[in-house]
Amino acid sequence: MKNLIYVTLLLIFTTVAAQCGPAASSSPEGGINVSDISARVTTQNGAVFMTIKNGGSSDDALVGAKTDVSKTVELHETKMDENDVMQMSPVPNIPIPAGSSVTLKSGGLHVMLIDMQKELAVGDKIGLTLTFEKAGPMTIEAEVKDAAMGQMDQMDHGGDAEHGEHNH
Repeated sequence: MKNLIYVTLLLIFTTVAAQCGPAASSSPEGGINVSDISARVTTQNGAVFMTIKNGGSSDDALVGAKTDVSKTVELHETKMDENDVMQMSPVPNIPIPAGSSVTLKSGGLHVMLIDMQKELAVGDKIGLTLTFEKAGPMTIEAEVKDAAMGQMDQMDHGGDAEHGEHNH
């Protein structure tokens, strides 16, 4: 009888724990923790935002990302140019210093999804694999929080303003 009670409690506990889902993704080997993950998308492009914390003793860097919802994924930075025009441009990596956090947000550093391959709506989930220089690959899930991001499509992307292949 006691075994039946323990088994029942164990089943209840594991069922509840499984439904909670992860609050953040982490890599114990590299000390990398990713939280506050969200995405904004339009029919053409999207962006993923998050906070990356490096709890390790060595500097690391986000060096790439990939997903199946867009043709191209790039690490981007948005900043004001000398003419006070916001420009978005690719960056080769995003440094994550040891013991620090870096926030990827609208108007700053972010993961850019270019040429969306499927239409997404608020509440949809995007699977994304982040690649760190030292911690390696980490798969995260971003929930689409805002689909009304018209300004992203019109923003000046600098340079030749094309989003073809970029070698990093």
